[in-house]
Amino acid sequence: MQADAKSFEVLAEDIGKDKDSVYFRNMAQKLVDRNSFYVDNQVPKDRFHVYYIDQVLGFNIIEGADPKTYELISNHINWARDKDHYFYSNDMIQADRKTFAFVNDFFLKDKDSVYVSPNIGDFRSVMPNTGNIEAINKYYMRVANTICYPPFQQGSTALTKSFDSIHTIRVLDQDIICVNNKTILFRGKDFKYTNVDASSFQLFPVHEKDGIYADNPYSKDKNHIYYDQEIVPDADVKTFIPVGRDFGKDTKNVYYQKQRLEGVDAASFKKDGDFYKDKRGNKFSALTGNKV
Repeated sequence: MQADAKSFEVLAEDIGKDKDSVYFRNMAQKLVDRNSFYVDNQVPKDRFHVYYIDQVLGFNIIEGADPKTYELISNHINWARDKDHYFYSNDMIQADRKTFAFVNDFFLKDKDSVYVSPNIGDFRSVMPNTGNIEAINKYYMRVANTICYPPFQQGSTALTKSFDSIHTIRVLDQDIICVNNKTILFRGKDFKYTNVDASSFQLFPVHEKDGIYADNPYSKDKNHIYYDQEIVPDADVKTFIPVGRDFGKDTKNVYYQKQRLEGVDAASFKKDGDFYKDKRGNKFSALTGNKV
């Protein structure tokens, strides 16, 4: 480096300055005003600009950002704000600054509109703000008597489901909720099996040490076991348990997804490394479910 050793000082990780220049790693930064440059909570600033860091080239100007009031927003990754604007990943957000607010991780609002967060695509309005907006969990929100789920596919719109009235909402996980003890919504859509008993519907407990995971596709109500929202034929509701993600068993039978496996001993069936086995010598791949 061509830096002056006597006057050089470290300002932050990868950022320093001497009597003549500001440096990112070993590169002198030409854009910045050396005399007014400082680092504010890991954000490079001078009296003219706020900067973001390109890991190859160094500092770039965040257009429109006010150095005196620009700040990162805690608990919201990639978000920042100043006195006039909000910013996401260093780009200015076009919304009303005074009324802009986070609904949850994927929806935002101001006095005029409800927006989908730019962390899942382009920042855009998905509906007018008619009031009565509240978060249900990190994915779902409620707008009066309408339930909304984020548009995770590029270019798609938010999924909405309207009700005459909403009395209760039971949250089962981030993707699955029960409304009025009558309707199960899975990722914003009606549960595939239309006659599911919503009042008794539940997910299986999460026990990762036993190979049961939070996104396990098995679920149940008082009448049926479901795999991916479809009935597992003849599975016993009282004794059924998932065994890993795609296998399950009750006291008599073992199942791969919705299919009952013939000739498998349910009592001894368990996960063993990359396979599932029983005492009769049956062995199945944990990845494909195929018998090996």
